[in-house]
Amino acid sequence: MAKKEYYLTVHGHFYQPPRENPWLEIIELQDSALPFHDWNDRISYECYTPNSVSRIVDHNSQILDIVNNYSLISFNIGPTLLSWLEVNSPKTYGRILEADKESLEMFSGHGNALAQVYNHMIMPLANERDKYTQTIWGIRDFEHRFNRKPEGIWLAETAVDDTSLRVLVDCGIKFTILSPYQAEKVRPLNSNDEEETKWFDVSWGNIDPGCAYRYFLKDGTDRYIDLFFYDGSISKSVAFENLLYNGDKFINRLRDGISTARDYDQLVHISTDGESYGHHTKFGDMALSYALKKRSKQVGFKITNYGEYLEKNAPKYEVEIKENSSWSCCHGVGRWKDDCGCSTGAQAGWNQKWRKPLRNALNWLRDELIIIYEKQASKYLKDSWKARNKYIDVIIDRNKSTILSFCKHESSKVLSEHEIVEVVKLLEMQRQAMLMFTSCGWFFADISGIETTQLLKYAARAMQLAEDFTEIDLENQFLCKLEEAQSNISDFGNGKSLYLSFVKPSIVSVKQVVNHWAISSLFEERSSAEAGVYCYDIKSIDYKKIKKLNNTLLIGRLELVSNITLEKHDMIYALMHYGGEDFHCAIRGFSGGGQYKKLKEELVSKFYSRPLTEVIRCLDENFGKDYYTLKDLFIEQRRKIVSILIKDQLERFSSTYKSLYEEGKYPILQLMELGLQIPPEFKIAAEYTLSDTFNAVVRDADDIGNIELLQRAVDISEEAEKLGIVLDKAPAKELYSSYLTQKVIELSENMDLHNLENIIRIISLTKKLKLTIDLTEAQNIYFNSIYNKVPCMISNLANVEFVEPEKKFIGKILELGKELHLNVEQIVTELENFTG
Repeated sequence: MAKKEYYLTVHGHFYQPPRENPWLEIIELQDSALPFHDWNDRISYECYTPNSVSRIVDHNSQILDIVNNYSLISFNIGPTLLSWLEVNSPKTYGRILEADKESLEMFSGHGNALAQVYNHMIMPLANERDKYTQTIWGIRDFEHRFNRKPEGIWLAETAVDDTSLRVLVDCGIKFTILSPYQAEKVRPLNSNDEEETKWFDVSWGNIDPGCAYRYFLKDGTDRYIDLFFYDGSISKSVAFENLLYNGDKFINRLRDGISTARDYDQLVHISTDGESYGHHTKFGDMALSYALKKRSKQVGFKITNYGEYLEKNAPKYEVEIKENSSWSCCHGVGRWKDDCGCSTGAQAGWNQKWRKPLRNALNWLRDELIIIYEKQASKYLKDSWKARNKYIDVIIDRNKSTILSFCKHESSKVLSEHEIVEVVKLLEMQRQAMLMFTSCGWFFADISGIETTQLLKYAARAMQLAEDFTEIDLENQFLCKLEEAQSNISDFGNGKSLYLSFVKPSIVSVKQVVNHWAISSLFEERSSAEAGVYCYDIKSIDYKKIKKLNNTLLIGRLELVSNITLEKHDMIYALMHYGGEDFHCAIRGFSGGGQYKKLKEELVSKFYSRPLTEVIRCLDENFGKDYYTLKDLFIEQRRKIVSILIKDQLERFSSTYKSLYEEGKYPILQLMELGLQIPPEFKIAAEYTLSDTFNAVVRDADDIGNIELLQRAVDISEEAEKLGIVLDKAPAKELYSSYLTQKVIELSENMDLHNLENIIRIISLTKKLKLTIDLTEAQNIYFNSIYNKVPCMISNLANVEFVEPEKKFIGKILELGKELHLNVEQIVTELENFTG
């Protein structure tokens, strides 16, 4: 009897909810994620990037191997997250794509990556059109990135029903992954034995996870989809029982999934949030790489993925599922529509009764938007719903050319420029209407959470887009329905008050974009009349700036084009800056060159000759009484400008601190010699002065590897130590980290002895300066582009005429490896033992 195989698959569901401002299409600064810009940035640093370059280390924490975990695990990454990674973490994004290519070669032509329904909508709660669009968009996004069709797809929260599975089959999907608690009953396939064709109840989670199962659709055909039910016990241990603190413990727990009672090639497989490997559990990526790369074969596993296993092991059992079930709600899908009892972050006495009215309000809005969409889109499109399904091609490659090509292909007639804008606005309205059903808006304990607020922002954007196509006051009716959704926090009231407090003020108008550009132009050098503000291209048609004492008047005309809808706006503005943080910006549409010229002349004349009150009165008469100020700028630019405005004050503070330090340094040293403590007032001045001087020495150096620089920086460090002060060396650390990484890149491109010795010298210098610099990227480049070539270089020594210089050079490469904390002992031994 042939030996049965023990296959192993670890699946990671990597996902972050879309966090982009719906009006600007960027993620704004999120203070809760500090010191990172936003939560995507933070989790990428903690999880997504480490899993692409995961370290296997020895007992001295020296690197033995650097592993791309994505090449060893089954994974899906949400399309909205992948689009963020592509722009904001391109190296990680590239490694993910490369890992899937490698897996195709490793696993019989089957890739590790799975698709995902587009924006994590709970499929059983979606209408049928949304089910199709979510699936089609997820597949198309996958094809665009991975250059192949997906075999499997991840359902948000593994939420499933028969209709959703039918949609997957219609779209060519072969399999998906579910929780063992989502199986209802099983029976053998193709059996003629009446006894064997009986159904076996597995509704309490006791389905055998060691193989694939076949599910036949309830559509009167013999069509099917194959299902995998992951090992629930081990998956739970990974997610909630600290299993990832130790790689040996992890692999041994995975081995517990093997059953000697199985008479087939069994699959041990688990499924968890991918963020378990690094974000939820620090260094969890290292436990994963160690378990799979170093230990899996030792304990008898053969790593595979779902596609390969399915090809080699066709299902032998049929399965029935629990309709409307999921992996994170024991009540089915109640977590996304009812007060079912499932929640995260709830406090004593809280409830989730807000979920139902929130769901009802969004369902109502969706249905109202469908009526508007069908009526308006039919004027321009051959098939409005097929066009929506194809709109993903615009989303994944958004530019004017793509939009025009899409409209040409989908329209029922030749469209004017205005009609093209109308079509895109209608489709954007539909995109926002799907984003407002992203699952995390219901997942947590209260309607006041940032996830739910984000859903309401999508709803607000959808209603704003709808305003051009209907006279119905959607917002007022929507708020009446939201009023029924009570927050557990009395200060927040209900959904309506939350919307009015946190969503309504965030709605962006074109005038805000103009205000942003105008105020920013006072503080930024513009090399061109054209510039961008987030998703708007802006062209300055006219710009006049005049000053009188501390006051500045700016008058101009801008042409704005939305990169999302191609909608154009011709606007004029007049900005008064009284100095400091006091701005008054009036804005309206352009209504002709003659009128604009007359207005400009009048404002300039009054600015020079009349009191400022008359200038403001003129603005009110010509622009209306509404105006914009610094607080109306988008948050990051506002912070930047405030920093510029207080620069002079900060420089005065800096000068004062430095004077206090220089004047008090020697008397304070005498106090110390007498055994007295340093006054805290002086310590503050000393800490600032010495830290600033230290970092300035490094920042302003022509060559940060210069020996004279080293001595000056060392002197400052010693001075600080004498005073018992810890320097803030963060700027210097960042500078040296970037400098070192660049030098290692240059070395990988040109293996030159001078470059090599210079890098070793730089690392030595940082040690003398007691700088703990970030070596991560330098290690990645060295390991993959330099160190992996060394064995071949040693082998080639046999063909070299002068061996010793080459051995010396290779020795230097290995010396650099030691400095970068790699374990190079085995290759050092090989080099020493080489005799030629």
